[in-house]
Formats: sequence, structure tokens, C-alpha cells
Amino acid sequence: MARKNTAATSSSLGFAESVIDTVREPLISLDQDLRVVAANRSFCDFFKVKPEETVGQLIYDLGNRQWDIPRLRDLLETILPQKTTFDGYEVEHDFATIGRRTMLLNARQIQRVLGKERIILLAIEDITERKEIEAGLEKTRKELEVIKRSADEAREFAESVIDTVREPLISLDQDLRVVAVNRSFCEFFKVKPEETVGQLIYDLGNRQWDIPGLRELLETILPQKTTFDGYEVEHDFATIGRRTMLLNARQIQRVLGKERIILLAIEDITERKEIEAGLEKTRKELEVIKRSADEARELAESVIDTVREPLICLDQDLRVVAVSRSFYEFFKVKPEETVGQLVYDLGNRQWDIPGLRELLETILPQKTTFDGYEVEHDFATIGRRTMLLNARQIQRALGKERIILLAIEDITESKRTQEVLAQQAEALALTNMELVAVNKELETFAYSVSHDLRAPLRGIDGFSQALLEDYGDKLDEEGKEYLRRVRAATQRMGQLIDDMLILSRVTRSEMRRGAVDLSALARMITSELQKAQPERQVEFVIAEGLTVNGDAVLLRAVLDNLLSNAWKFTGKQTTARIELGVTQHEGKRAYFVRDDGAGFDMTYVGKLFAPFQRLHATSEFAGTGIGLATVQRIINRHGGKVWAEGAVGKGASFYFTLG
Repeated sequence: MARKNTAATSSSLGFAESVIDTVREPLISLDQDLRVVAANRSFCDFFKVKPEETVGQLIYDLGNRQWDIPRLRDLLETILPQKTTFDGYEVEHDFATIGRRTMLLNARQIQRVLGKERIILLAIEDITERKEIEAGLEKTRKELEVIKRSADEAREFAESVIDTVREPLISLDQDLRVVAVNRSFCEFFKVKPEETVGQLIYDLGNRQWDIPGLRELLETILPQKTTFDGYEVEHDFATIGRRTMLLNARQIQRVLGKERIILLAIEDITERKEIEAGLEKTRKELEVIKRSADEARELAESVIDTVREPLICLDQDLRVVAVSRSFYEFFKVKPEETVGQLVYDLGNRQWDIPGLRELLETILPQKTTFDGYEVEHDFATIGRRTMLLNARQIQRALGKERIILLAIEDITESKRTQEVLAQQAEALALTNMELVAVNKELETFAYSVSHDLRAPLRGIDGFSQALLEDYGDKLDEEGKEYLRRVRAATQRMGQLIDDMLILSRVTRSEMRRGAVDLSALARMITSELQKAQPERQVEFVIAEGLTVNGDAVLLRAVLDNLLSNAWKFTGKQTTARIELGVTQHEGKRAYFVRDDGAGFDMTYVGKLFAPFQRLHATSEFAGTGIGLATVQRIINRHGGKVWAEGAVGKGASFYFTLG
């Protein structure tokens, strides 16, 4: 019987030892003195030890005492004597052979063999990777929460923007069915959201949106171009009548992984078209008004005959009634410092000029008109100037006293130029007479543009203003609006003339070459731009040491135009970046100004440097289209070339080389 028990025991022990040696997790058994009785193959493989280096050793002495771990001592010497079983005891430790590991320990006190002392069985699970995965999962979970919150906020912001803008917006899927419409669309076209979402766009409002022009845009143009602006459509709508609309369309990514949608923005330009059509009617009405109003005609003719540059109106006591904007700008004064003041008291009495007194108090009372009266004077604000005065006594309005209209032309530079030309003509031989004649012809042309063209424009502007002031009660609101539009048009024309003169001067001005620090010029220009709009968040990146040979004045004009353009076309962004740098192009140094603003369609890049050509509407970005033409002429005069690269919504880069 005893033999059977012994055999059974031996068989059980053999089975147990086979199990211990087979399991994948490291196992080690200790006696009551915490010396190693046995270690399985997994233990030896994992901790890189040999059986003969472990059996009989105190566990803390294993592997140069790398197992002398405070947490392990706590488990074996404190916890286990009180509890024969303990699971899930976590230990983190740096091992010399395998590095820092996190282990989960399960311990048992078990009877080794009948009558023998109990031993400790220690099972070790390496959970280092699992802990790292869990930590990574938690970090990922938090990042996903942040991303989700950002996405929700971005979506909410976009929806708020769409519902806030005044122009109607509608978004369509790839089948041209309505995904969403904003509040302005519903209010303008008198529809409800539930009548639109999910519908084919052509079926909206009893098929009143089945418009041939819209079909052409959505089915022909937009599949070839993801962006299209300024597409004009005229149509009779059942709910709002005949309207003329300007459509802007975009194909945009709706959400990651989802199909692209079409965003359609609609601007109603019916009234604007009617205003344009009504300009001819206004012109005819103005002709009738001019024929019937003798006093108004006298005022208009006097203004046109008199105006040159700055303009000032005086009453019979020689007190200021009104001054033009040119007067304020040229003489550096403010309206509150002029109107109602005696003309001689203006600017700390700097207008108390003997020649002006003689004109106003002696000559003009005898002659109601006097032209070309020359006065030379030292002004505190602008220095010594030579001026040519034209004066008129005119009827202000029916029943009112007559006023004095005084037009002032600054001929200081012209006089200096004439003096220089005279000195040169005296010193030069007869062969230079041809050059003098050419210069005179150019001066005559500049004079003609500056004065003969601008004078009638200023006259029309002043005449229109007088009509508004003196005959406003005889015009309906539509007539007044037309007059205001006439004034705006003449002022725009005046700006165009000024820009043409700048372009002309760039071509004719004398080149003065020398060392020019483009980096320093750019810093000055960007500082002025930032001071003008300190609220804007713009990062300027200006390369150092960009020194070139050229005309400093002309090259400043180049940088001024390019940097001002970059500033303008990033103006609709919360933040922007503008850079001045240098690169290589065909073996030469090419300087560039780059921005991340509105950009442009490269299809029209050939129009960029032509005078008066614009790729954006004036309502979107102001300007006359002269700046880049000026840049090109200056660069050409330096023997270089200029070109541009860009994309809509992704900014623009302007490059130039110098000969």
C-alpha cells in the first residue's frame, strides 16, 4: 500500500514539474529561508540566467543582487507570512540584464511533500508592454477627446458663420440635392428649410430654380473648375420677381472620408444693375437741370475754369467758407482749424502774405476773375513754396451773397525744374536742344494730365456737391443717390489719373544707382503698415543682408507696392505671414515677396502686370490696378524681370531680378 502511495506521489510530482517547465510565464520556488529550490525554463530564458546560477541562492542575491527589490521583500517577508495566497502584486524595477520592467506577482505557500516544510511558489507575469499600451491608450483617448471637441467647435463655428452672413448660401451634394441652406436664403427666397433639404435644386419652389444658366454652372463649368466666381444669372422668380444674381461656387471637402459638396453663394445685384442702367437717365436729367438753372451753370463753369490743385472758398469778409481735401493735405491743416477763420489767420498767420492781400483786396474787387497770380512765401508747415493763384467772384446760390473761389497750384518744383533746365541749356551745346524739347513735351503732357484732365473732374465733383446742397430739396432720393454716385465716380477717376502720373514719372525719372539695403527698406515699410493697422496679427519674415545695386527711390516703390499688396490681400485673415527673401533663378539671385493671403488663379497671371487689370472685385479688395504695372516698369529699367506665382486661397509670391 505504501509503495502505491509513493508511486502515486512521484507520478504527481513529475506531472507538476512538467507543468511548471511547460508554462510560458516565469516560475520560481523558494524554501522557508527564501533560497531558490527550483526555477522553470521561462524564468531562466526571461531573466537571462542559468539554473546552476540560481538553485540554492538567496533570491535577493540573484544576478548581482538585482533581485534585491524593496517591494519583493515586502511581499515575501511581510504579506505572505500572514496570507498563504496573494495575487496581482505589482512591482516595477530596473534589471541589469533586461532593463526596467513592470511585473505582476502571484505567490503561494504550499506543502512540498508530506512531512516536509512548506515552500513558496512565485509566478511572475511581465506586464511592461501592457502598461505602456494602457498608458498610450489613455493618452490617445484624451487626444481624441480634444480633437472631437475641436471638430465640434469648428463645425459649430462654421455653421454660425454660414447662418450669420447676409448673403444667401446653399450647399448641395454630388447629385445636386440640397444638404443645407442658411437663414438668409430662406428669408430672401421666401422658403422654409423643410421645403428645401433633400430636394433637387432645380425642383425648389415649383421648379423656379430650373435656370439654364445655373445648370451650365453646376453641370459644365464647376466639374472642370473647383472654384468659380462672379457668374451672372438673370431669372424670373415666382416669389420675388425678376432678379439678377451673381453666383460664387466652390467644391469643398465636407468631412474626412466623405464625398465633396458644392457651396453656392448668391449675391443679388438687381438694384446695382438698375443703378447702372439709370446712369444714362441721370445724365439726361442733369442736362435739363443745367439748362434750367442759370445760377448752377455759372457756379459749375466757374469751378471748372478755376480749379487747379488745392481750393478754398471765402465770403465777402475773407473768412473761410469751405476748403477742398487737397488743401487740407497739401497745407497740413484740419477742417476745424480753417472754416470760419479769416484767411490771413490760418496756420498761425502763415497765410498773412502781402501778395495774397494785394490779390484779394485790390485786384479782385476791380476784376471778378484773375488767373496766374504768382506768390512766393515761406510756410511754417511745408517750407518755401511758389504758388500760382486763380481767383473768381461767383454767385454762391440764388439770393445769397457772392463768394470768392481761390484755386492754388504749387509750381515750386516746376520753377526749380525750369531753372535747372535753363542752366543746362546755357551750358550745353546746340546738340542738346532736342533733348530739352523732349523734356518740355513730357512736362506739357504731365501738366495736361495733372491739370487739364483733373480740373474738369474736380469741377463735376464740386458742381454735383453744390446741386446736392442747394437743390437737394428739388430732387427725389433717387436723384440724390445718382448725384452721389457721380461724385464717387469722378473721385475714382481722379485717383486713376494720379496713378497714371506715378506710372509716367517712373518711366521718365532719372536713375541714381547706388548700394540699396532692401532688408532695411522692407522693415521701414512693414513698420508703417503695422502702425496703420495695429490690431492685425501679421508675422513679417525679412531676410537680412539683401543689399543690391539700384535706384533707392525706385526700389522703395517696388517694395512698397509688393508689401502693401501682400498686406491688403491677407487683410481678411485672422493671422497672416508675409516674407521677403532671396532664391536662385536661372543662375541669378531672385528676390521675392510671399504671402499666405487670397492668392490668384494662375490662368490670369498674364494680366497681373498690365495697367488697370485687376483679378479681384473692387468691393472685395480696393485698388486701381496700377501698382504692379509700376513695379514691372521699375524692374525693367533696372535690367531685370518680374513674375508671379499663386493659387486661389493659398497666397501669392512675386519674384524679381535686377540686371
